[in-house]
Amino acid sequence: MSRTARLLWLWRRLRVMSPAEIAHRIGRVMRRLLPGAHRWPDATDPNIIAARQGQFLGSAERQLFHPPVVRDAADANLLLDGQVTCFDRWIPVRSGGQFWHTDPLSGVVWPRSGPIDYRPGNPHGDVRVIWEINRLQHLFGVALIAHDSTVHRERAIALIESQLLDWWQANPPGAGVNYLSAMEAALRLVSLCHAFDLARPWLRTPVRDILAAIVVSHATFIEGHLSLYSSAGNHTIAEAVGLLYAGTLFPECKAAGRWRGTGRRLLASESARQVLADGGGLEQATWYLLFITDLMGLAQELLRYADAPPVPELDAAIGRGRDFLQALAAAPRDLPRIGDADDGWALSPGLQLSWHGSATTPRQRSFPQAGLTVASFTGHDRLILLHNPLGMPPSCGHGHADALSVLFTLDGVDLLIDPGTGQYGGDPALRRYFRGSSGHNTATVGDADQALQLAPFMWARPYRCQLELAEFTADHVLLLARHDAWRKVGIMHWRAVSYRRGQYLAIHDWLDGPATASVRVRWHLGCPVEGDGSRFRLLPPQLEPLPLILSGGALRTVTGTREPLFGWQSRRYGEVIPCNMLEATLPTESPRRLLTVLRLDGVADPLQGHIADFPDLEKIIDRQRPP
Repeated sequence: MSRTARLLWLWRRLRVMSPAEIAHRIGRVMRRLLPGAHRWPDATDPNIIAARQGQFLGSAERQLFHPPVVRDAADANLLLDGQVTCFDRWIPVRSGGQFWHTDPLSGVVWPRSGPIDYRPGNPHGDVRVIWEINRLQHLFGVALIAHDSTVHRERAIALIESQLLDWWQANPPGAGVNYLSAMEAALRLVSLCHAFDLARPWLRTPVRDILAAIVVSHATFIEGHLSLYSSAGNHTIAEAVGLLYAGTLFPECKAAGRWRGTGRRLLASESARQVLADGGGLEQATWYLLFITDLMGLAQELLRYADAPPVPELDAAIGRGRDFLQALAAAPRDLPRIGDADDGWALSPGLQLSWHGSATTPRQRSFPQAGLTVASFTGHDRLILLHNPLGMPPSCGHGHADALSVLFTLDGVDLLIDPGTGQYGGDPALRRYFRGSSGHNTATVGDADQALQLAPFMWARPYRCQLELAEFTADHVLLLARHDAWRKVGIMHWRAVSYRRGQYLAIHDWLDGPATASVRVRWHLGCPVEGDGSRFRLLPPQLEPLPLILSGGALRTVTGTREPLFGWQSRRYGEVIPCNMLEATLPTESPRRLLTVLRLDGVADPLQGHIADFPDLEKIIDRQRPP
């Protein structure tokens, strides 16, 4: 990041900080200038000695709960082969220390000392990638093998001991890319505690000494670098869980009571704030809701196993979050990616804390605080309408400008998709595209976003979005919502969605207002499409072709263009591939109407039968228009 860019970023961050936060941050900087401020705990530190001699590392008996995990035999073989997964790609672990500082996808080596610029726009790449392998969550998977398999135990134990020693020698406390984020330290601490507990009968003394040093150094680092005030988000939950683990499992440490107390306090306040009353996430990112719900679930199980007092706010938030997640998906991998998703896990991809059974059942439900309505008639279909706010104030960092976006799945095939996240670092244009309105199934005016992108994790001018009508019957869902992102140019976007079981999905857009720049509606498709003019057919694999008609605009199909960026999707973090997109350009003057109808029953005339769904909605809209 250039000096000018960094100064601009700092100015924008300061504008969203409260006086209390500014004072807090100044105090943190001043404390770092004090003598001894950069001194890290060493082997003679009383806390490390206490941890080394304490119950958790000294006992031969199990000290932690065993979380529910679905295991994959193919993954187990790769782990035993000395590989680590990085966003569904398997990378061989190389000894010698350099591996832990090398981006496994680009090959770029991160600095191992000195100040490190890691924010988007830095010269090294996307720091999220290098952090993924350094969470050491794969060692939890290796420890599961050691615990369960006498055949592979010796190999698994050797891998844990050699890789942990290699990591520790390559990452002395305070040096390098792996001591830049308190959240990363917390996730590493949690995964290593679980890995050790599973494999404890067979691990030798050096591992115990290393883990004592890691726990104390990491807890000390987390405590001094908490994400608070305007930075409070999923990072804060992870940091609180890390401190709770350190303080609960290592009570012999002098700092344990403080770690434990801070963790409990933050989990109480942040769980109540970040999980909304209806179970949705304040960050408006479904993947991060799963992430924090699983983390909070680990904390809950830790307290139960330790026979410690519960945190009522935490327990309530977990229940709300799990209810919301199970209304959307049958399993973590099926969760629709709304908002940012960095594919990070609380402990393991196989963790099953937040799912207890299948969500493949009929359901129709609106979540007013989250701003999302989901409908399914069979359990194998899923309609989602977003009528959500932009994200967590004040910066809305993980939210996308996706107001009134529609997602639709039929028989397990995603037909109308959310294109995803791309990645946080790398090409800034791709980051803007995947966050922006042009990358979602909604409308744009003048090809602008519904809100103003200030930085990769910062928005301004958030909109208001409102669900005006939601009617559910056994075979029909009718929804009407609006947002005011274009209020400055006098345009209100209304969208109605009519979904009749086994017949059609009809979507009607109204964008009335003065003559203005181009008004466009885009549909991102998860399958091939054919046709021209106003009539198309979706060609989902293993299903019959589905007629699709759009009436009210000039149409074109786009697939993966670079200048400008249109027609891309990201099915996993870091992946960017072309997708089919239909774009309708509406008239520059009112009335602007677009009717999109997807027939699910193969009827040759897609317009047949649905027109009666919308006239009453026109009356509702007319009452809201200015005289």
